[in-house]
Amino acid sequence: MVLAVFIANFVRPPIENANAILAYETVKSLLENKQPAVPSTKTPIQGVFVTIESEGKILGCRGTLEPSQPTLELEIQKAARSATQFDPRYHRVNLKNKPFAVTVTIVSRQEPIGAIQDLLPEEGLVLRSSKGVGVVLPWEGRDPNTRLTWAYKKANTAVGTSVVLKRLIAERFRYPE
Repeated sequence: MVLAVFIANFVRPPIENANAILAYETVKSLLENKQPAVPSTKTPIQGVFVTIESEGKILGCRGTLEPSQPTLELEIQKAARSATQFDPRYHRVNLKNKPFAVTVTIVSRQEPIGAIQDLLPEEGLVLRSSKGVGVVLPWEGRDPNTRLTWAYKKANTAVGTSVVLKRLIAERFRYPE
């Protein structure tokens, strides 16, 4: 049993679990009309997305590829607030005692992609066009062509328009699991 706990902590260090818990606690505070606690840790910045789900449905997902806050923790809180209150694709989150979970996606880097068929499910997709940017997070769908269609739609760009595609390398953490 002790070995299993050690391995779990080695594979996923506590700071990463802390990020998903921070997003969850931020959403919970906002839903209770409370001010989220200011985190005491100050991890170097990265882009972040926070997804809120309940009963198998996405209720909100917001974030950025490039960070705008001075710490990762503040970036997570900003994305959690935005997913809770400002995702234009969904109604404002209101759970009324329903259980919910959050997934935090921490952006590591973007890389050129040769062919869309080379995209793996654990990799995300970034599509940039003159009209916008479409991001499909890791594990959102499995079929690369479907994911490409979603990215065009998210970028408000007609399929077939000249675009730049990048592979999104990121880590995902969920709470509660």
